[in-house]
Amino acid sequence: MPLVIPLFIPHRGCPHLCLFCNQHSITAAGQEASDGAAIGSTIRAWLDRSPDRRGVQAAFFGGSFTCLPREEQERLLASVEPFLASGEIETIRLSTRPDCIDPEISSFLFAHRVGIAELGVQSFDDRVLRASCRGHSADDSRRAVRLLQQAGMAVGIQLMPGLPQESHRSFIAGIRQAIALAPAFVRLYPTVVLRHSGLAEEWRAGRYRPLSLNLAVARVARAKEMLDAAGIPVVRMGLQPTAELAAEVVAGPYHPAFGELVRSRLWFTRIRRRLAMLAAGEHLTIRISHRDRSAVVGNNRTNIRRLEKLGYAGRFTLQDDLQAARGSVEYAVSQSS
Repeated sequence: MPLVIPLFIPHRGCPHLCLFCNQHSITAAGQEASDGAAIGSTIRAWLDRSPDRRGVQAAFFGGSFTCLPREEQERLLASVEPFLASGEIETIRLSTRPDCIDPEISSFLFAHRVGIAELGVQSFDDRVLRASCRGHSADDSRRAVRLLQQAGMAVGIQLMPGLPQESHRSFIAGIRQAIALAPAFVRLYPTVVLRHSGLAEEWRAGRYRPLSLNLAVARVARAKEMLDAAGIPVVRMGLQPTAELAAEVVAGPYHPAFGELVRSRLWFTRIRRRLAMLAAGEHLTIRISHRDRSAVVGNNRTNIRRLEKLGYAGRFTLQDDLQAARGSVEYAVSQSS
């Protein structure tokens, strides 16, 4: 895994205040990248703590980088240049909005050694984007992805299941559109209601109902299944948990181990499908990596209990394999004794 050095620019550059946003809550734990000296000292501190790392990335997170004035973009990028020149940093990554990308900006970024751009697409449904006061369209997102890819950058897409006016069908349609764009990776952030956001007002007025934790897990699990099948990595599921963020969430499917809940749900689905293929009198032995056992069993043995309630009690055995790769599974069918 590459070392990613986070340089936070909270909400800087954003031309819109989206309904769901309280960017300070999301990035409060980070140190803001305010000037070249601060950026340089932050990078040096990270490098000193991680000697001999290869593939190091300097990452501008938390704002819409390409919406900043061009002089400020140049100043921020120039602060990383000495580390690029010395070979201590391999590339720059940043996050931005789809409507702040055009051919000139794409070329500018690539010329300044930006190798990875993450786009806050959030949804491919224009109705959802309007309801969320997002300020851009799905066409803007598709155009931005293609422009950045054509300029030579890897593009990541961020999506937020559970936004206002979204349905399960429209979310899955959006996943299909994301797959068609062939991004380098996807992040899935289920929508939570943050204190002091417009969405908090909508929720208190009864005009917005967030996804339940169970429904959010199911929706993200289905999306991950589809993206995995397309060979597109899902690099994060759920917001990065911090004490500051937890204190700001007033409603919605926030869980500090949301990604683990999704992985556990996927294991349940996978094993249930295989058990459904058993003939009468057959028993299934399931060999898994020992590192996957907690996800397979589920929190408080949830998956095991659910399978037993479905009638599979005594019809399967889990075996740990110390040599197996994480995520791998082998099945062996035998006659019940």
